[in-house]
This record gives sequence, structure tokens and C-alpha cells, in this order.
Amino acid sequence: MKFNLNGKIIFSKDIDNEEVKAAIEEILKNSSELFLKGVPKGKEEEASKIVDYNICGKELFLNIVSGRYSRAHDAIIRLKKALAQKLGKDFKIGVRKVVVDKYIIEIEDNKIKNLKKLNVPECKSEILDNKIILIFENLEEGDLKRNIIDRAIKFVREELEKEDLTSKVCKIPPGTVVKEYKPSREFKFFEDPTDVAEKLGWVKKFPGRGQWIYLPPITSLLRAFEELLVEKIKKIGFVEVLLPKLIPLEVMYKMRYLEGLPEGMYYVSPPKREPELFEDFVNEMIIKKEIPIQKLKNLLRDPSYVLAPAQCEPFYQLFEKEVIDVDKPIMFFDRSGWTYRWEGGGARGLDRVNEFLRVECIWIGKPEVVEEIRDKTLKVGEELAEELDLEYWVEVGDDPFYLEGRKKEERDIEFPDVPKYEMRLALPYYIKKYNEKKGVAVTSANVHGTHFVEGFKIKDYKNRKVWTGCTGYGLTRWVVGYLSQYGFNFDDWHPIIKKKIKKLPEVPKLITWP
Repeated sequence: MKFNLNGKIIFSKDIDNEEVKAAIEEILKNSSELFLKGVPKGKEEEASKIVDYNICGKELFLNIVSGRYSRAHDAIIRLKKALAQKLGKDFKIGVRKVVVDKYIIEIEDNKIKNLKKLNVPECKSEILDNKIILIFENLEEGDLKRNIIDRAIKFVREELEKEDLTSKVCKIPPGTVVKEYKPSREFKFFEDPTDVAEKLGWVKKFPGRGQWIYLPPITSLLRAFEELLVEKIKKIGFVEVLLPKLIPLEVMYKMRYLEGLPEGMYYVSPPKREPELFEDFVNEMIIKKEIPIQKLKNLLRDPSYVLAPAQCEPFYQLFEKEVIDVDKPIMFFDRSGWTYRWEGGGARGLDRVNEFLRVECIWIGKPEVVEEIRDKTLKVGEELAEELDLEYWVEVGDDPFYLEGRKKEERDIEFPDVPKYEMRLALPYYIKKYNEKKGVAVTSANVHGTHFVEGFKIKDYKNRKVWTGCTGYGLTRWVVGYLSQYGFNFDDWHPIIKKKIKKLPEVPKLITWP
């Protein structure tokens, strides 16, 4: 990949004088040290470089290029921080904002020649031979912090894989909307629910990326959705189980997750049971007043688990090498704990997090019954949204997670015509601000065909076909979608929700927060 950025840093005062210019040029001259942080050894040539700059009035114009490491849009933010610190301290000059006038990204991939079309959100895109060109214009720092660059690149990668993989399986093009529901009321709330929830003290950021502390008001709303969904799925035959959330690597291997999405999981390394070695670790930490990470690494065994990224993993392990009767489908649901996925730079707000809660339905049986059950679980989400008068649509999903492992090899696996449906709640604030239809995925309804049956060697006693399916209801996302459409005033909420909650609990009042 190649990144070419033309932008500027705008300061609070004129910087076009000899003394200030000299300070700026000194930082620019030594910028390679700043840009090389975090770059793997041997990849230094791919780090950002300033190829041109110009100072005029209050503005520093920059042309920065890079490869895939320490990319140009990250570099300009690092540079802004260094300049703000230096000029603020020595000259009382602050940084007003960062503006990216034009940003061109080139992505090369052999699969591009097979790509029929490409429409990347929030930028212009072109396909030239074996390159995809992304062109962003008039970006500000807030846009960069929204990770639109990373998401655009991820979008391109997913499109390439989808073209190569999902299109072979799915008989209906991914993204096709198969059902829509418009509410009978007009929206009155047009703010980002994450921003409002933070201001009100309904949530507070946790130090870990993509993690939040959910306070009593928003927790009560989440539990209301959980109860409403559980009531409905019990009616269609699901019974509750408790599934482990610490999953051995060998289970993930059989699911093909280690081949398809190895970078999307949290790996767990148990400690060595050697108290005397940990005494050295503790003593060094006490003396240095910092965590001796390298010493801690030496005290850990090799990774042997992951934190559950799909929630349904133990269900397939339960039936490994077992013989079932497909005439008697088995239908379980689990709501016993958090699900974990490493989103990296993609984590944002409350709608895309690394740690989230779901009600997960999993079932096994004959193919036609497995598909019927999937349709019923999808109907559960649709019915709840319509009862609450929430705008939603259902679309054919792209890249179901269990297809990931097929990127490395082909197996004789059976799949349904549509492996995945996604139900999305509309986000009025985003639609109004960006004039772009956008929703948060609250229900993912999947049929796996024989993918997991093959991996876990599950059989029917008459050697008939066995399929599996799963549907996840993202509780944290249902909350985001609901608050986006109803706002935070309890009196404005739907009677069904108000009846469930009865009285909204308060946020603890501190001197300093919220």
C-alpha cells in the first residue's frame, strides 16, 4: 500500500517568523524518529516521510508519504502533538486543527482484476489494473479519529474476499435488502447516543480499547431488551444453557477460526505456577513503580485459549464425534457472559466494541428444519422492532464469519442459498449528518450448512445430512439503535420498554463526574 497526504496544521498564531520557523524545522528534520515508533524492524522504508512542506501565516502545509507502517494520516497527528508541545511551551502558540486537503491511497492485490465494481463509503474510488485508488478530500482530525481511513481499507479487503469467496456461496448478492419497516412516528432525536450517554454518565470509558462501564440507566435498558428477546425465543422452542467463554485453541482450530480470522481474537496465556518467580516480578514492580512487562512475559505459558469471539463455540464441541437424531432438533440459547473480538482501530463508540453482550441461539438438525428455525429467529428480531416502532431493514449478509476458514482451502461443504441475514436498526443522527443510510446490526441470523458438522465430525444415526445454525442478538447494539431513535428522555420511550423498566435508575453523583 502507498499513502500520499497533502494537508496542513493550523496554529493559533502566526508561525511565519524566524524563531518559530527554526523550532518547527528542527522537529520536521527529526520527524523520522517520531514516525518510526512502532514500525517493525526491517520495515523502516515503509514508515512516513515528509517530502515537502511550506510555512505561510498560521499554517504549516505538508506532503507526507508512507507505506503500510506509521501511515501518513497517523504521522500528521503525531507531528501535531509534537509541535503543539514544543510551540505551546516555548512560544505560547497552540494548534487549532489538522486539515487533510487530499489523501490518495493505493492498494495492490492480485484479486483486484476480478473485482467487477467498487463503491467505498466516504471517499472516491477507482480501479486501475491491479490497483485500487482511494481519494479522500477535506478531512479534519475528527474524521481521522473516526477511523474512516482504516474502515475504508478494511472495506476494500472485505470486498476483495467477498468477491472471491462469498459470491461462490451466496445465491443473492450480499447487501440486498429483503425487508424494510418504517415507523409511524417522526424522529425527534438526532445526536450520537455514545456522546450523549457519556455526558449523562450512563457509560464511562474503560482503559481497555473498545470497553465501557455501563451504568444503571443503560444497564436497565439492556436488560429490558434481553428479557423481551428471551421471552420470544423461548416461545419458539429454545432452552437456556451456560456456555464457557474461555475457549481452548484446539476448538478454534476445528472451527477454522485460526485460519480465517487469527487477528480478530484475544489470546490467553496461563501463568506458570512458580510463586518464587512471581516474587521477583512483584518486587521489581514495587521498586520501579511500573509493570515489568518483559518479566511478566517470561512467566506466562504459551497461548492456549482465546476469549470467546463467537459465543457458540462450545455448542459444536458438545456434539463432537457424537451421533444425533436429526428428526429431533436441539435448540439452545446462551446469555451467560461477554463476547470478545479484537477490532483494533475499528473499535468506536458503543456500536462497535471489543467486549459486548449478546443472546446467542444455536441449533442442530436436518437442513430444511435448520433453515426454518433461522427464519423464526430472524422473525423474533423483526417482531420486537415493529412492536417498539423502530425503523429497521433486513439485508443479505456478507462474509459470514464461519466462511473465513475457506479462504485457505476448498472443502466439500454444503451451504444454504443465503448463509446469513442481518437486521439493522436505522441511525437517524448519522443519516442526517452524513446524508447516508446507515444502521447498526442488531441481529445476525446464520445457517452454516455442514461447515461445523464436518469440522467436529457430527453424524446422524441414519447417516442423514446434519446442519447447524446460530442467531446472535447484540444487546449492546439494540440499546444503541433504540437510543438513536428514541433519545434519552424516559417519558418519550415506548410503553413496552417503560413497563419493563418501571423506573429508570439514577447515575451516582460524584463531585467530579459526570
